[in-house]
Parts: sequence; C-alpha cells; structure tokens
Amino acid sequence: MKQLLRKPLFFAILLSLPLWIVFNNYIVAITVALLVAFLASMCHTLYLMTRKKKP
Repeated sequence: MKQLLRKPLFFAILLSLPLWIVFNNYIVAITVALLVAFLASMCHTLYLMTRKKKP
C-alpha cells in the first residue's frame, strides 16, 4: 500500500476500476479516483514529513 501511495497515478488507475462499477460511468470514476489518490498521497507525505521532524 505504501508503494501505491508514492505513485498516485497508478493508485488512481487501480481505484478507478471498482469505482467504474459503482458509478457506472468511467469519467466520474476516474475523476473521483484521481482526487482520492492524490489526497491519500498528500496525507501520506505530510505524515512522513511530520514524523521525521520530531526528534
């Protein structure tokens, strides 16, 4: 999972397939997948940055 969070575009592609079934529209699914993937990637990076700053 950590490897996928470092590459949000691949995570979005993998996430778009189940969302395509849920939303029944690939345009909406890829848009939501991109938003969720980049948000998860930013949160993971922020977590790593704050963890490294603490001694």
